[in-house]
This record gives sequence, C-alpha cells and structure tokens, in this order.
Amino acid sequence: MHEESPDISAHSQSLAMPEKLTKEWVAANRIPPVRRESDLVLDMTRTRLLDSAGAALVHLLDRECRRAGSRLVLQGIDRKVQATLASWTKDMPGEEPEAEALPGAALVALGEQGLAFAREVTTALSVLAEILYWGTFGLLKRRDYRRGVLGEQMYQLGYKAIGVTVSLAFLIGIVLSIQSALQLRQFGADVFLVAMVVWGMIREIGPLMTAIILAARSGSATTAEIATMGVQEEIDALRTMGLNHIQFVVVPKFWAISLTMPVLSLLSTTFGIVGGFAVSMFYLDLSPALFWSELTKNVILKDFVISFIKSIVFAWLIIWIGAYYGFKVKGGAEEVGRATTASVVTALFVIIIADAIFSFVYNIKF
Repeated sequence: MHEESPDISAHSQSLAMPEKLTKEWVAANRIPPVRRESDLVLDMTRTRLLDSAGAALVHLLDRECRRAGSRLVLQGIDRKVQATLASWTKDMPGEEPEAEALPGAALVALGEQGLAFAREVTTALSVLAEILYWGTFGLLKRRDYRRGVLGEQMYQLGYKAIGVTVSLAFLIGIVLSIQSALQLRQFGADVFLVAMVVWGMIREIGPLMTAIILAARSGSATTAEIATMGVQEEIDALRTMGLNHIQFVVVPKFWAISLTMPVLSLLSTTFGIVGGFAVSMFYLDLSPALFWSELTKNVILKDFVISFIKSIVFAWLIIWIGAYYGFKVKGGAEEVGRATTASVVTALFVIIIADAIFSFVYNIKF
C-alpha cells in the first residue's frame, strides 16, 4: 500500500516525506519541480525507513536545488535515517558540486604534474641503470646465464628484420636518388648525386631508418613480451626464485640488438646506395666506374664511425623504452596494448630527438 502524496504548502516550497521512503513510494508519487532561488524543505519527521531509491531521490533534489540557486533542507530527520542517507549518497553517481577555485590551484596542479613527470623519469632512469649494469658488470655473475638465449634473441630481433630493412632501404635509395636527380640535372650536376646519396645513407638515413623499423618491430615485441609476463605474474615468479628480472629477461635482448643493429644499419646503407646506383646508371647514364670513383672519393672512415655510434645509441634507446613500458604494465590485456602503442610512439620520438642532437653535434665538431 502506497503512502499519500506529499503535502505542498502554498506559500513555501515544502514536502512532507512518508514513514517509508522506499522505491514503492518514489514510483507512485510525482515530485514537483524545484523553484528557482527558493529553498526546498523536506519534512522527514515521520520517516523511519529509507532505501536506495529514497536516497537517490534526496540526492536528485539536492542537485536540482544547486542548479536552481537554492538549497535543500532536511527537517526533523531521524539520526538513523540520516546515517543511512549518508552511506547511500556518499558514493552515489551523479554530478559533483563544483569545487570552489582556491588561490594558487593552477600552480598546485602544475606542481602535481611536475612531480608525476619526475617520478616517471626517475623510474625510467632506474630501469636504464639496471640494464647497463646487468649488461656489463652483471655478466660476471654467471649464475643467471642461459645458454643459447643470445643467439635466439639475435635471430628474433635482428635476423628476421633483414628482409623488411633492406627492401625499404633499397626503395628509399631509389626515391631519394630520383628526387635529387630531377633537381641536379637542371644544373648539369648529375655527378654530385653519388655524394648526396652516399652521405645521406651512411650518416643519416641508414641508421635512422633501421632504428625506426626496429622500434616498430622489435621494440613493440619487447614491450608486449615483458608486459605479458608481468600480467601472468612471471616477473613476480622470477623474483620469488631469486632471479633478477632485468638480467634474465632484458639483458639478452640488450646484447642481441646491440650486436645486430650496426649490421642491419650497414645492410640498410649498402642497399640504399645500390638503389642510388641503379638510378644513376639507368636514369642519369652514369657509368659504374664513375659511380665507384665518386663513392670512394666521398666516403671516409669517420662516416662509418658516426653511423656505428648512432646505431648503438638507437639500439639502446629501443630496448630501454621497450623494457620500461613493459615493466610498467599492471593491468590486463588492454593495458598491454596501450603500453605497446606508447612504447613505439615514445621510441620513435626519442630516436628522432637523438638523431637531431647527433646531427647538431657532428656538424659543429666535425
């Protein structure tokens, strides 16, 4: 049996609540709209029972009063009913009242973001320090060494990437040569195409393109593998067995990519130059002897040293960022996907920044 409809005063906005403010009463009665700038008084003197529907009604009326520029007054509410109402409305979904802007709130928010960024950087540097330590001095501790794992990782991270790396390098060498030849031919400077392609591939495009390919291929695979191990609690199992997770999981990848990256970069450079040679011979009618003469004239050992240093640094950045985002995952499969995406994007961004720094330093120093 439903209670009577609420009693509404003609001169004040007041509602008399029933003894049982439950879902049956809420469903059977229509609450009038809240008046603007007029306080709403709920007379709860008789109310002794309150359920979630009644609490939701009170919460809704309170929100409507705030929007109308008024306030909700609970008159004669029983302590038990008040406690029940507080427990229900504490986590009630809905719009939160707008917090008043405190002086300096923007600075506080900026400071919190700065601290969060500092914590992220500290954690990332800690991972890097562990990788460098266990990848060098830690190798003296043979207790956690696994036979055959280095060759397996070199096969997975390096050998399997040869096909896509040399194919793209050859095509990029062709495109770069054609675009350059179109401009050089206007000035009768066809022969300078050799120097442009050789310098560009050895110093810049070869190592950079190889790093981008490995960041998208091997870096993402590293993040996904480590993140999956974390989700399946394999990392915790390694710690429980007394094994260092960095030495066991990351160090083999660290050395594998450090050894294969310079080789892939050299292959990329070689096939890029071969693409340029094809364009110079079939498009510019340069003889193979002239191409070889210009190549040997413009290439020096320093160029290969620069390319080698770039390759090593890019390899370390890829494995560092991949491991950092992998160990960072704490959720499920969705978090693994997000971490993998973030790892690739961050690696590409950092690699390009590092390449810009290399270009700036070498142009000044050399």
